[in-house]
Amino acid sequence: MSATLEPRQVEKPFWKRWLRMTWQLFVRSPVRFGILIALLGWVDTSAVNLAQGFVIPRIWVERLGMLLLPALFALVSAIARGADDASQTWTALRALAGFQLWFKALVAGATLVALNWVVYQSMDFLFNSSAVASHPLALSNTPGALLETIAAQTWMVIWCLGICYSPLVVFWPELSLKETKTLSLTASNVNDRGKINSLIIGVLFCGLPIELIPAYGMTEAALLVFMGTLTYVAYRDIFERRDENLPAPVAARRGIGAQIST
Repeated sequence: MSATLEPRQVEKPFWKRWLRMTWQLFVRSPVRFGILIALLGWVDTSAVNLAQGFVIPRIWVERLGMLLLPALFALVSAIARGADDASQTWTALRALAGFQLWFKALVAGATLVALNWVVYQSMDFLFNSSAVASHPLALSNTPGALLETIAAQTWMVIWCLGICYSPLVVFWPELSLKETKTLSLTASNVNDRGKINSLIIGVLFCGLPIELIPAYGMTEAALLVFMGTLTYVAYRDIFERRDENLPAPVAARRGIGAQIST
């Protein structure tokens, strides 16, 4: 695998290519992604059951999303690597065992939560309105609400950390937290940070009609996994100079070769 830490300016328009590559990986590996989607759907259903009779402030769920999304997208990036190149499956999954990976993902998320808390406290102080800091969200009778609210924070996470942060955490664990964030933001800025964020918001809006389908959180889970795979595709294009997925037969042969060699 050829890779460089110098982010490049990719060929435009990139948004159609990135969405197409993301969708192709989904179709190529339904089992890999399906297991993760099912797991997230189970988490949502369990949260609904546990929240029976309670009203959870929406701001808590939003902050939970900010905290966990970098880590979730790191997990999805590792799975997407295996879908793209089967020979890299176990290498990518082994990277998930590293303490530094989760540390950098969770610290970045915690930083966003702290900034969000400061903003809300400032607004509450300036406008003297406690309503600013509490938006009730009843999870007891709204399946999918947890994942839907978490997914809505994707744009903020990618805006603040850059679109390549989570993949860099997985594939370049030797980088410090500061170096990872700097490289990710540089990659976004080089390729028009505003357009990248517009792409993320566009995907979220396109997902709204699908989320109306009563699927017990599965559609919201699929959207989250899709967004995580999109960050991998963007990273691969910007840092690895590869704007297309490996052809499916090539990826499969590499995977078989890797199994034989081990």
